[in-house]
Amino acid sequence: MKVTVIGFGQCGGRIADEFERINRTAINRRGIEITPGVYAVNTDSADLAGLHHIKADYKHRILIGSNKTGGHGVGKD
Repeated sequence: MKVTVIGFGQCGGRIADEFERINRTAINRRGIEITPGVYAVNTDSADLAGLHHIKADYKHRILIGSNKTGGHGVGKD
């Protein structure tokens, strides 16, 4: 079974990051890929930058609402 993981917000992004870590371990130890696609979506660029295992490109770490929030998250908006 293959799973695509999309994490929304800070918590979802961290869960998606953990799935990517597990996927890399599975590839290294067993040679199997569990999650071919792992993505994090957030309004806060700092949260996206804090992820360690998801690829650091605009296709896998997706910043939304940057015109409205300036990449600082929604906070009290």
